[in-house]
Amino acid sequence: MSSFFDQPFQKTRHNYVFAHGASGFAKNPGKAPVLTPEEDRAYFSVQVGEDSYFRRHDALGVADGVGGWSGTTGANPALYSRKLMHYAYLELEKYDNIEEEAFYDYFNANPVDILEKSFEQSTRDAKKEGLIGSSTACIVILRDDELRIANLGDCGVSVIRRNEFIFRTEEQQHSFNYPYQLGTGSTDSPRDAQMFTVKVESGDIVVMGTDGIFDNLFDEDILEEVVKCVSEPSVISDALAKRAKSVAEDTRHHGSPFQSRAMQEGLYYQGGKQDDMSVLVAIIKAAEDSPDRR
Repeated sequence: MSSFFDQPFQKTRHNYVFAHGASGFAKNPGKAPVLTPEEDRAYFSVQVGEDSYFRRHDALGVADGVGGWSGTTGANPALYSRKLMHYAYLELEKYDNIEEEAFYDYFNANPVDILEKSFEQSTRDAKKEGLIGSSTACIVILRDDELRIANLGDCGVSVIRRNEFIFRTEEQQHSFNYPYQLGTGSTDSPRDAQMFTVKVESGDIVVMGTDGIFDNLFDEDILEEVVKCVSEPSVISDALAKRAKSVAEDTRHHGSPFQSRAMQEGLYYQGGKQDDMSVLVAIIKAAEDSPDRR
């Protein structure tokens, strides 16, 4: 099988992992989906309102259930986003299981393939359960010294090195505030995701989140919090989530990225955007050991 980048196998590799943290706020905590403790434990993804995410030593994922389904009978975009991230996590687990074929294909992992397999499983569940909903999705995989990114919709990923942005995704939208999405009624597919590869170094900081973060924080806001909290992923993620929440709740706030984009469309809008907010922060570090994949 050819490698992810159609390059010959390299025996000398950077053995990097993520040191990670995650934080979030639900827009309407009282309206969050109610699951029994047993149902909740069955998922390897974490719910934040209609957002969901997972994190591993070598991968991150976040999804934003589309709130436009509100009021539609049988709609549960929160559960749809949670399933997408749950099944993505399970697909990635196969790379750590020596009994799975994927174990020997570790360095060829492709986030679009992961998203596609997750989407297939989520679609099967939706048909079986009568589930209606859709979601944006973003998956990042760390292999060697590369971040492999698949982004469908308006979640986002930034990479910061020595207090400067070296990479940032852009929104993927059909029109203003109408992102690409997977699920009920959508013709978008995982293969429509934007694909990126970014070379990383030890100490690089990855900031990943739903649009609730990036609609409320400019790059300079994010950088300010990163500089303050450097080297502590959970401290950075807490600070970013709190700052985004404060912008969204302050009607007197002078501006936000969402306001800027709305004005570019000729729409009057003031301040931040109320939304679910999920943010994952990971710092690239050298691993102490690595699995034997001979």
